[in-house]
Amino acid sequence: MSENNFKTPLEAWSAFSAGEAKGYAVDIAAELGLTEGELVAAGIGNNVVRLDADWGDLIKRLEELGEVKILTRNPSVVHEKIGTFGKVSINGEMGLVLNGDVDLRLFLGRWGHGFAVETNNPRAGRRRSLQFFDHEGKAIHKIFLTDNSNAAGYEALVAEFRAGNQEPGIETLPPLPKAVTRKDEDVDVENLRAHWRKMTDVHQFHSLLKDFNVGRQQGMRLVGTEFAERLTNDSLKTMLESASESGLPIMVFVGNAGAIQIHTGPVNTIREMGDWINVMDPRFTLHLRMDMIAEAWIVRKPIREGVVTTVELYDADLNNFAIFCGERAPKEPENPAWQKLAEGLPRFDAAKQAVAE
Repeated sequence: MSENNFKTPLEAWSAFSAGEAKGYAVDIAAELGLTEGELVAAGIGNNVVRLDADWGDLIKRLEELGEVKILTRNPSVVHEKIGTFGKVSINGEMGLVLNGDVDLRLFLGRWGHGFAVETNNPRAGRRRSLQFFDHEGKAIHKIFLTDNSNAAGYEALVAEFRAGNQEPGIETLPPLPKAVTRKDEDVDVENLRAHWRKMTDVHQFHSLLKDFNVGRQQGMRLVGTEFAERLTNDSLKTMLESASESGLPIMVFVGNAGAIQIHTGPVNTIREMGDWINVMDPRFTLHLRMDMIAEAWIVRKPIREGVVTTVELYDADLNNFAIFCGERAPKEPENPAWQKLAEGLPRFDAAKQAVAE
């Protein structure tokens, strides 16, 4: 049931940008059967400017904004960090930003639309941002000015990358077809295990799955308990609260088709609110819907220095939506305190067995 009963995208955008609509932009768009990108594009000429750029060229200039808040999300989780851009490298469609708090992996071939957006909110006040969407109109990445940002730098960038076409609206593409993976019975599981065992770097994991044409969760199911075990869905809460209590620095990866955003460091303030579990720290916030966790897994990936242990979350469509691991410097072994925490999380099969008994 609609919260707002808007009749047109422009009406919806005008109310949202003025702080008079209920809900987030993505939810307001869904009420109208639109993607968030389509809703924002309806506001072009009304606090929205269409941008036109080789996105890599624009990203290289974001350091000029000074301190910003960056946001990457998917339907299950929102990841926000405060920091500055810098140490940007663009190699074709791949982008890296490795500037401490701003730690991003960017897949620029998926970036379809960019906008400079201004909204006003009775509580938050004036908010200016750069927002990027994929070819379907789904949000990829957002960059918000803070009180410490270089507002003049923002205005200069918007003027420089302003598109000639400022007519409202965007053309969107239908979703890409889902990857077709091999059936379980067609996978040479012993060979998969053998190659998994021979990994020497965590970045080989994606290639391993691709070589065997298996999905991520499928690979975990098939490889066996030496390398992957299913956890109870509440293990995430246990893990976050334990890391908070001990001060253990962790890494939190959240991504979508166009961007992965990473937090490295402690997580201090953990708050559970209804279906949401939240990290509410001054320079890092995480908002994760626990009811979207269909499966949680502990995964062990061999490296030269030993093993990297990850805790991975999957939604009902078995899409990976968040990954957690211990902070680790390159070519260093995994922090044994993280390994102990992760290995101590409750297993799904044990919980199921306990219920049966």
